[in-house]
Amino acid sequence: MLGAIKRELFEGIRAAVADAGYGHDVDPSAVELEAFDDEEKGEFSSAISFAIAADAGKNPMAVADELAASHRERGLPSGVASVTVVNGHINYHLDVERMARRTLSTIDAEGSAYGAREREDPDRIVADVSSPNIAKPLHVGHLRNTILSDALMNVLEERGHDVTRDNHLGDWGTQFGNLLHEYVEFGDAEAFEADPIAHLLELYQQFERRDGLLEDVAEFGALTDGFETAVAEERAYHVDDGKEWFARLERGDEAAVERWEQFRESSIERFEAIYAELGVEFDCWLGESFYAREGWNDRVVDRALEDDVAMRGPDGSAFIPIYPDDYDDGGAPDSDGVDPSLDRAREALDEAGSVEDAAFDAFYIVKSDGSTVYGTRDLATIEYRVSEFDADQSVYVVASEQNRYFQQLFVAARKMGYSDIHLEHIDYGMISLPEGSMSTRGGQIVTVREVLDAARERARDIVAEKGRNVEGDEVDAIARKIALATVKYGMVASNRGKDVTFDIDEAVSLEGDTGPYVQYATTRAYSILDSAPAVPAVDGIDPAAFNDTDYNLLYHLGRYPLVLERCEERYDAAPLARYLLDLAHVFNSFYHKNRVLDAESAAEERLVLTDATAQVFENGLGLLGIDTLAEM
Repeated sequence: MLGAIKRELFEGIRAAVADAGYGHDVDPSAVELEAFDDEEKGEFSSAISFAIAADAGKNPMAVADELAASHRERGLPSGVASVTVVNGHINYHLDVERMARRTLSTIDAEGSAYGAREREDPDRIVADVSSPNIAKPLHVGHLRNTILSDALMNVLEERGHDVTRDNHLGDWGTQFGNLLHEYVEFGDAEAFEADPIAHLLELYQQFERRDGLLEDVAEFGALTDGFETAVAEERAYHVDDGKEWFARLERGDEAAVERWEQFRESSIERFEAIYAELGVEFDCWLGESFYAREGWNDRVVDRALEDDVAMRGPDGSAFIPIYPDDYDDGGAPDSDGVDPSLDRAREALDEAGSVEDAAFDAFYIVKSDGSTVYGTRDLATIEYRVSEFDADQSVYVVASEQNRYFQQLFVAARKMGYSDIHLEHIDYGMISLPEGSMSTRGGQIVTVREVLDAARERARDIVAEKGRNVEGDEVDAIARKIALATVKYGMVASNRGKDVTFDIDEAVSLEGDTGPYVQYATTRAYSILDSAPAVPAVDGIDPAAFNDTDYNLLYHLGRYPLVLERCEERYDAAPLARYLLDLAHVFNSFYHKNRVLDAESAAEERLVLTDATAQVFENGLGLLGIDTLAEM
């Protein structure tokens, strides 16, 4: 309801600006939502008079008075009682009774669709989400990605977009050649059968430790020439054999492919069990290998070279040069600021003598040994999404440590002519542990399994101790839902861009401003509704019976669609999580200050209000992937 009023106010201000003869563009952001209890500002305000006055050389107060008068003459939206001007700000004050009826009627009519939006021509969004590497366990970094992206994609779908979720697996590259080498040398079929990811992780870490040790010995210097030669030969054997295994994999060698497929299938099987527990699903699992094995990498490389966008290096590699000024536009879809010419790169290379010293960044698509890299496969992904999905947006939920890489990828994509697709990197802060950065290579990680088990055990203890009317066989089911609410809410509500030091005790805490707090507010609403014989019809109640506490709750219910709009604009579900917590606080205040079932004058009205609140909780928590509970 407040969203509709905001749109109507925007149209009214735009018309008033035109009537006054000001040639000023009016953006929807010109109308701002204020706090309900700020009587001076009103529930909506606009500061557009300051920008207009600056352009026109006038007093902002005079401009604001002029625009407000024009808006009054044109007529204010239904639900807006008056418009005033204070210190150059145009303030709109709601008719609270109309707001109440309009809000409750809208929620009652739309139900689970309240806050949703239908679009005649929705954007087709294809998103990289979760995207773990095979042969390694899902750790807390993957958990953050998976939960953040699931909530955001839910919101984008709710806002009318056509979303395809691609679990873009890391299942290709030199590291898998190393793993194949290590498995052939030291693999144990029984250990792999018993726990494939644990065994593969052990082999991966073993390869890295040995390579690091040999590198340290080589740098330190050997005591004899013979020892130095032996170290170099040993290191070359493992490294070169790993590269050869990956080359065999890219060539389609039967033995390499068969064993790699075992690694991949075993990993996916374990991943699917975790995803099922999280309640997360994907539309496709294409992975990096798909683009290599189905010829999309070759297509991109051939095109880049044929179109003279990429050039060969002295060592036979191929790269797309990115000049410093290419970054100015950040690879925006409508940008024509990137320079696809190779002339500058050739001159810079001649002058510098090497690619590394040249005045450009080399975005590699082929290595000197002829193998592909991440950039090749990501450009191939864009090509595939344009060709096969007809995508309007390709978005990437990837940690902020890859910010520079995605800037380069997007510029490279523009140079290759992908100008009609919006490319968006949805970054999030890195997760470290109290003892330092996470490292799969060094074994310093917290797995998703550890987090979920710890959260469930803590929730189970509390439910078993404090649960009311909860039978013994229900304890585990309720504890699981509370545990997921704890973990998911904590991940989404935190500042997405902030680096996080992960503390498992804090992550599974049920105290304070948490997901279970919002769940409990919803359960309290259910309890009230279950105690009533029926919920009255909205058109039969009298909004005049409401007091200020009731109206404050109504105002928050009306904000819900605007919150989803903000999430959509920011590619971030955090505003929704924080809104639900605010709503829980407001509803608990409403519950403690007002009588509901036995109220003398507003029992029916408050039952309708409680029912509407429960509906908004259900809608919002559902988008976060959090279940509501009839009993806690």
